[in-house]
Amino acid sequence: MDPEDPPRKIYATKPREFERVNAPPGSTAGKTAAHDVHAILKQNRAHEQKAGLNEVEIRPVQSRRKREYWQLLLLGSAVFALIGWAGRNNAFVLVSAGSGLVIFSVGLTWVMWIVMSDY
Repeated sequence: MDPEDPPRKIYATKPREFERVNAPPGSTAGKTAAHDVHAILKQNRAHEQKAGLNEVEIRPVQSRRKREYWQLLLLGSAVFALIGWAGRNNAFVLVSAGSGLVIFSVGLTWVMWIVMSDY
């Protein structure tokens, strides 16, 4: 050890005294009514039951899938119909719009009724 080295510092935590508010179960030492967690929870539960907050109404949820399917199908069909109408003088555009309509309809039906779950 060199003479110019400072002495080694030792770090440690100080022991602390805690105020015991809730004693372990079965013990009544140090337990007050203001800090008794179980008594507070029982009081809250009684207020909830008195207010009727425990009653749950279960209603069947109506699926939006059918309505949204028809909305998407009509919107997609309208888009492909507009494309076909705009290119009515061109056979390629008409065939492409018709093919797109069929692929869109089959794909939408597949996704909405086979792939997706009821929501």
